[in-house]
Amino acid sequence: MQRVGFARLVEDHIHIESSISALLDDLRDEAASPHELSVQLDALAVIIRKHLREESDVIQNIRLETLPDTWRATWIEGAAALLQLKVDWGGFLDHWTESRIADDMPGFSDAAHSILARLSDRVKTETECFYKTALSTGSIEY
Repeated sequence: MQRVGFARLVEDHIHIESSISALLDDLRDEAASPHELSVQLDALAVIIRKHLREESDVIQNIRLETLPDTWRATWIEGAAALLQLKVDWGGFLDHWTESRIADDMPGFSDAAHSILARLSDRVKTETECFYKTALSTGSIEY
C-alpha cells in the first residue's frame, strides 16, 4: 500500500479550508438554515475524518531523530495540540446538532467561529511547517 504524500495532504487542506470558508460565509450572511448548516458541518466532519486517517500515517512514520532539535520540540507540541483539537472538535460536533443550531443560532455561530478558526490555523501550520518538515526529512514523499 502506498503511503499518502505531501501533495495529497495539501489537497485535503485546500478542501478543508474551502469548506470552512463556505460555512463561515453562510453564518456571516445568515444565508443558510439550521438544516443546511448541519449538512455543511457533517460534510466537513467527513472530510476531516478521512484526512485524519490518511494523515496518521505521516505522523506515525516521522522519525523524530531526523528533526533538528528546535523542530523536535515543536513537532511534539504540535502532536499534543492536535490531540486536544480532536477532542474539542468531537465535542463541538456532538453538541451542535441541527436542533441545537436552530434553538441557539448565536451560540452556534460563536462556537463555530472559535473551533473553525482553530481548525484553519491548524491546517495552515501543518501545511507550512509540519508537512514541509516531514517532506524535507524524507518522512513523506511529494
